Amino acid sequence: MDLGLGLCQPSTAILLVGVAGTLYHMLAGDYRGMLWWVMVGVFGTGIFQALCYGGLEPVAWVLMSIPVLIVCFFLAVALFASRMRIENVREVPCDRCRKHHRHGDPCEQPRPCNSCGDRKKKECASCRPACPYCNGGGCGRCLERSNTD
Repeated sequence: MDLGLGLCQPSTAILLVGVAGTLYHMLAGDYRGMLWWVMVGVFGTGIFQALCYGGLEPVAWVLMSIPVLIVCFFLAVALFASRMRIENVREVPCDRCRKHHRHGDPCEQPRPCNSCGDRKKKECASCRPACPYCNGGGCGRCLERSNTD
């Protein structure tokens, strides 16, 4: 990968990345981003060329691989997190027992009576729901329920 500029491979690679970033941001109209990529290309090429002249080309390659490794790490974390099953999804706090239940699951605690505030197994006649058969209209089953209270 020699472009005939007399640069070592890490310097050439960072120069190409800088040129690609500059072109992209220039076409997108983001001139602040374009300036950033010009500086990355110029300073990165100079630093990596200095490392290569100092005999530290492996260090230059390691420095170039750090951003790639960071992206791979966060991608791996995202993929792992997407496979995890979250157990408390749609759990809501219960007003009666102060625990969390899944949405729609019944609570074991009896509902307190609206009129007297007492926790009864049967709700009293003043707060019991309407008859499911006649909707409180007064059928024979309603009368049977009111006589048993």
